[in-house]
Amino acid sequence: MPLTQLSSRPNLQTAIRTLLLSGFRIENNERQPTHTEIYCSAPMLGASVPLMIVLTDEDQLPPDIWPQVHLAARRSNRTLVAIANLSGTDQLGWVDFLESFGGAVPSWRALDDSYLSKLEIAAKNANPEGVDGEAWRLFESLVADGLEFCFGRSVRRLGAAKRGQKVSDMIAQIPDGSVLVLDAKATSTSFNAAISKLRALAEYTETERIRQRGFAEVFGAAVVSKAFDQSEASLLQISREFMSQAGVPAAFLEVSTLAHFVTCFKHQPNLRTGIKWRLLFAGGLLTRGMFDKEVEALKAERY
Repeated sequence: MPLTQLSSRPNLQTAIRTLLLSGFRIENNERQPTHTEIYCSAPMLGASVPLMIVLTDEDQLPPDIWPQVHLAARRSNRTLVAIANLSGTDQLGWVDFLESFGGAVPSWRALDDSYLSKLEIAAKNANPEGVDGEAWRLFESLVADGLEFCFGRSVRRLGAAKRGQKVSDMIAQIPDGSVLVLDAKATSTSFNAAISKLRALAEYTETERIRQRGFAEVFGAAVVSKAFDQSEASLLQISREFMSQAGVPAAFLEVSTLAHFVTCFKHQPNLRTGIKWRLLFAGGLLTRGMFDKEVEALKAERY
């Protein structure tokens, strides 16, 4: 089954989270039989621009509703913005709306003040205070939360839900629609990323390439862990060996680097879709320096 975009149809909670993170002030929302009206203010050039956002999960707003929403917008002295499932002459499509903010904000979990500390503790295969259950399962969930926010796309969680089957922990979709196969390795010390330890991931990655054929390109695999036994040069060599087996390279992402992604995007969420994720996950260790260089290039090249 192909991986699909998160929130493929308009969703009120996703819309509100995305607006709030982008600095909008939500004043009220009113549910109507055919749509929801969101009264908000948008930050622009130091001013606050009043908007009335009309959100419907249908392909378009019914024609007989347009006069009503135009009248409501005029009476409240607001600019009308209509968002529907599909784009049209007088409306934004849901995907276009999300893209304009750098992607969806699927949940608040990665943005909670406790997220980074929980991620760091769970990466050590330990439970944060007050949290019960298996630490490795929590770590997978926290990694998925972080990457969902960074990519603005769904992360399908497989490992914990499919015991005994040859699957990776997760598969994720980056903004260009391509797919990344993911494994999260919780460990008290560091993870030994020798190619012999990655055979199962290589097998599943090869299988996933076949499953996604005709829907999305699987461009790589990634292992997320607290740290790795191997040096940066060794991890690059392992990535080449992985590619000879799976047909795509393997990237290695330390938890501290993932935390850095999340912190950066909390303050600049609109950068998320402009990042060259395929380049960053092209194989070997993905470092904080590589990410910062890409962010600076993006800021310099964007209008």
